[in-house]
Amino acid sequence: MINQEELSYINTYLLKSGERIDFTNKSTSGDSFFELKIIKQTERTFRVVGLLIIAAHEKKEESAIVADELLSIAFTPKKKVSLNEHEKNTMEWFNQGFILKEIRFKKDGKTPDVIHYRMSYWLYKYQQNQIRAKEFKIEKEFSSWKGMAQSLVQISKADISNKRDKGYHSCLSIVNEICQQSSFELKEMPHFPSGWSVSKRIKFLHFILAFLHICFHKNEFDWKEIGASYYKEIGGSKEFDQYKDVYINQLEEWTNCPAARLGMTSLGKITPLYFSGQITGLFSDYRYGPVHSLTDLSIAEEEYTTNSTTLWLVENRAILTRLAAAKNFLEETDSLVVCIDGHLRSSHKNCIQQLLTNGMIQQVLIWSDYDLDGFQIAKEVYLTVSEKYNGIIKWITHTKEVLENLQDYEAYMQMLLKDRKIEQEQVLGGANEWKKWIKH
Repeated sequence: MINQEELSYINTYLLKSGERIDFTNKSTSGDSFFELKIIKQTERTFRVVGLLIIAAHEKKEESAIVADELLSIAFTPKKKVSLNEHEKNTMEWFNQGFILKEIRFKKDGKTPDVIHYRMSYWLYKYQQNQIRAKEFKIEKEFSSWKGMAQSLVQISKADISNKRDKGYHSCLSIVNEICQQSSFELKEMPHFPSGWSVSKRIKFLHFILAFLHICFHKNEFDWKEIGASYYKEIGGSKEFDQYKDVYINQLEEWTNCPAARLGMTSLGKITPLYFSGQITGLFSDYRYGPVHSLTDLSIAEEEYTTNSTTLWLVENRAILTRLAAAKNFLEETDSLVVCIDGHLRSSHKNCIQQLLTNGMIQQVLIWSDYDLDGFQIAKEVYLTVSEKYNGIIKWITHTKEVLENLQDYEAYMQMLLKDRKIEQEQVLGGANEWKKWIKH
């Protein structure tokens, strides 16, 4: 009636510590079900604590549809589910062996205390088979991708013309690194955003391969050509449309330059970086005064520097314009204000790191909204700054105080976010306070 694998499942997921199944008093309910008593035995006591009622007949192939339905509503091996016994679905699932009934008795060993339904061994086994099939599919697809990627790496290495942009080679280096990993390591690879699923990561790898392949062979191309030239089938041009923006953003992270610089012309999108203060580049020179903007293309071509000693990195444009409008404030304090304008983009990171590497920055003030997004942005900014800079970094609190330690800032924000959300503009202050923060 019950094999060793099923018993192992019961012992692992259904029984509590010190419990076991009593096979000496196994009972049956006709041909459809059998009952297993759960006992707890010590040196002095022998007590029946529960009962498992399990369907006896074998499942059929068509049962997979129902199994998928059950798994989709979050049945797991250790989950106890309360179901209405009179519902048609409940009885069908139970009668067909997808779920089993667990009855827990009161101390008298006879009176039912609680009744739950649990995932059956058959459904558990089906789930594990599905997981293995999915893992095999991922492994097979990843292996196929690696074969194509390694071929592209070899072709690129053999290209002695050296016409490719350095961003191409930066991306190719990451591709080559990923080729050395196994499919099981895909989920933990640091080259992807942490929230991406494995399937989204593999799709992105195909996108990267498609992008590198077309920009290797063509000087200019549009978005639709990337998928079309890679898949070479009807609908191929739309294969990456679902993740268009996030994939381009991640591509620019890997290449550390705008996609347009590598030849993609169709988006017609220029990413601005707004700032106020003194910045000098190879082809440009900005002075104190109004708000200016750099583009992602100019950042990729330039090497910017600054004589400012204080760098303000603010989340919102309103803060930038307010600081810029304060008469002589930026010039008197040797300040440069850069507006992140939402989450950091690769061009923003590049520019900030250029200024920190080439300039005379002595301290960095990070000022973002006091909500979850602002907290995340502040951490992204800190990671970007700390890559190239080990000097003073400050965070501005909603009480207009200054924190100079990341751990203190994180603790402060975690406490604040429990019941409050505040925008920067609500605690803007004035020049006298800003000067105090600089001198703090």
